[in-house]
Amino acid sequence: MTTHLIYRSYGGENSKSRPGWFSKLLCAASFARAAEQAGVRVHWLDDGPVPADRMRLFEEFGDVQTIAGGPVGMRRSYVTALRLAIESDWADDDLVYFCEDDYLHTPDAVQALKAVETRPEVSYVALYGATPGYANPKEYPTGYHYPEGWPTRPDIEVDGFRFVHVVSTASTFGARLGALRADYPIFRQAMLPFRNRYLDHETCVIYQGQRPYSPIEHLTGPPHDFEPTVRGVARAAFLVPFRVALTLRSQRNAADPHLLYAAAPNLGCHAELGVMNPGRDWDALAVDTRAWAVDRGFVPA
Repeated sequence: MTTHLIYRSYGGENSKSRPGWFSKLLCAASFARAAEQAGVRVHWLDDGPVPADRMRLFEEFGDVQTIAGGPVGMRRSYVTALRLAIESDWADDDLVYFCEDDYLHTPDAVQALKAVETRPEVSYVALYGATPGYANPKEYPTGYHYPEGWPTRPDIEVDGFRFVHVVSTASTFGARLGALRADYPIFRQAMLPFRNRYLDHETCVIYQGQRPYSPIEHLTGPPHDFEPTVRGVARAAFLVPFRVALTLRSQRNAADPHLLYAAAPNLGCHAELGVMNPGRDWDALAVDTRAWAVDRGFVPA
């Protein structure tokens, strides 16, 4: 078994609500440090030009590929990364981790991936994701709850790391190559009929063999998705056949679900205010990461 790392990078810093320490160079440095500590090289997948300071770090800790014709945008770069993995000669029992460029990782994050890779029941893994006891109260004001009827599985303890069976995560995640190759049509189907969106949550639910929508949600969509306006009703009606098709697709995995587990507490942080999960002092980790980057000459003192 081998762990592979694909890191999607974009040129700008973008304007989301970020913690004060945020920079894409700092996030990349945290990932490079984690990869180095685990003895794994990174495949840096650049969507268009990136600043020279980041490129210098990329070249030291892995190989760099620039997407032809870029920048192509978030969704097309995501598809490029998925196809890079599934069309590779990597073995089906290998693990590949896809990382976006606005995540901060702990120094042992990639070591955790290598540890959980040895557990065959894990088809997908998240280093960032809400779990019981570690969910952002802004997103989960009443705490993290599994959907009614969700078949939870026992926690996994491996090499000092704990992983919890969860419902979903974002598009920074790890995947067993065999599962990803089998489930790739789900990822593509969950992009329809949208031009730029992809349905992370529904994708995770479907590959685990569960229904992504309740009967009424085929009409309204997930909670907070329905708009009680003429335009909202028309949109909901238009999406009904696509939602029904996703539910039907989920049944193909029902007998052999590909399970998703998340590190608890998280070993990665989506650096966007409002979705940063508790359980670690991310501000202190950012300070420590910056000190490492200064010491290695990637950030000025």
